Amino acid sequence: MTVSSAIRGLGYSSVWIYSSIYMTKFLGLSTFFAALVFMSGGIISSFAQYGGGRIGDRIGHKRVFTLFLSGVFLMSLILAVSKEINGSPILFSLSFGAIMILNGFQSPSSNALVSRSSNVQLKGFSIMRVGNNLGWGFGPAMGGFILSYFGFPGIFYFFTVTAMISFLISLRVKNIPVTIEEKHLKFNTSNLALIVISVSALLIFMVQAQETISLSLYSDGIFSGQYYEIGIVYMLNGLLVAFTQPFFYRISRKIGEFQALIMGGLIYTIGFASYGLDSNLIQMLISTAIFTMGENLSFPNGYSIVASISRKEKIGTNIGIYNAFCSAGRAFGPLLGGAFLPIISSHTLFWIYVTLPGFIATILLVFFYRTIKNYRERFSKYIS
Repeated sequence: MTVSSAIRGLGYSSVWIYSSIYMTKFLGLSTFFAALVFMSGGIISSFAQYGGGRIGDRIGHKRVFTLFLSGVFLMSLILAVSKEINGSPILFSLSFGAIMILNGFQSPSSNALVSRSSNVQLKGFSIMRVGNNLGWGFGPAMGGFILSYFGFPGIFYFFTVTAMISFLISLRVKNIPVTIEEKHLKFNTSNLALIVISVSALLIFMVQAQETISLSLYSDGIFSGQYYEIGIVYMLNGLLVAFTQPFFYRISRKIGEFQALIMGGLIYTIGFASYGLDSNLIQMLISTAIFTMGENLSFPNGYSIVASISRKEKIGTNIGIYNAFCSAGRAFGPLLGGAFLPIISSHTLFWIYVTLPGFIATILLVFFYRTIKNYRERFSKYIS
C-alpha cells in the first residue's frame, strides 16, 4: 500500500501542482475559472469518497481499490496521448475532474486496508503518510525538471507511467478480512465526534488546498517561471514528512492523538500564513518546514481517530465520510484563493485571509475538547 501510494503520488502531484499554471498560462483560463475546475472536481469527489467507502464495506476494499486505480490509469493515458483533450480548456478540465473523482472513490478503501493491516492504527497511517509524501515531495520536483525540459506533455506521460505502476502494484495487495479485535468506543456515523473532526478537517483542508492555485501561482510570480524552484518547495515538504514522521508519531503517542490534532492544525495554519512574509526561495522553504511539522502532527491523527471510534464493519464508511469533508475543503479552498489572488495586492493580507479557516478549525477543536467533559473523559482513555 505504501509503495503504491508513493509511486502514484509521484505522477499525480506533478499534474496536480502544475495544472493551475497550465490552465492559466497555456489554456488561457482565468485564475477564477481554474479554481472552479478544482472546486467542481472536489465537490463531486467528496461524494465519491462517501460512496467509495460504502461500496468497499459491501464488496471488499481490495476490489474497489484496484478497480478505481485502473480507471485513474486509463484516464491519465487518454490525457497524455490525446492532443484534442489536453489542448482544449473544456475537455482538459473535464478529464482532470474525472481523475479527481476516480481517486476519490479509491481513497477510503486504501485507508481502510491500512487501518486493518495494523493493530496500532496511528502507526499504519503514519507509515502510509511517509510513502505518500515521498511521492508528493519528489513528484513536484521531478515534474518541475520535466516541465523545464520537455514541457507539459512530459508531465502527462510521467503521470501515466506512475499510474500504471501503482495499479500493477495494487494487484498484489492482499484483501484483509475484518478479524482484528478492536477495543474502542462504538459510535455510529452520526456521532458528534465524527462530525466535529470532519468539519475541522474541511476547514484545515481549505488551507491545504492553497497548494493547488495560490501557492503555485504565488511561487511562479516569485521565481519568474523557474519551475524546478517551485518543485523544490514541494520536495522539502515530502522529504521532511518522510524523515520526521517517526519522531512526530512518538510525540502524538505521548501527548495524545486529539491534542496532537489540535496542535498540528494550528502549526500547519501558521506555516501557510507565513508565506505572506516570503519573497525568495529560502524564506519559502522555512515556511514549508513550519507547516510540515503541523502536517505530521495533524493529518495521521485525524484518520487514526476516525478509525478508532468506528465499528469495524463501518471503518470504510466513516473514513469515506471523513474523506468527503476533506475533499470538500480541497474543493472550496482553491476558489477561496483563486478568486482573491488577483484582487488582494498585499501578500500578507492575502495569506491571512486564505488561512482563516485553519484558525477557525483550531478554535472548534479546542472548544469541543474543553467543554464536553463527559466525552473527553471517556475518549481520552483511548487516545492519550
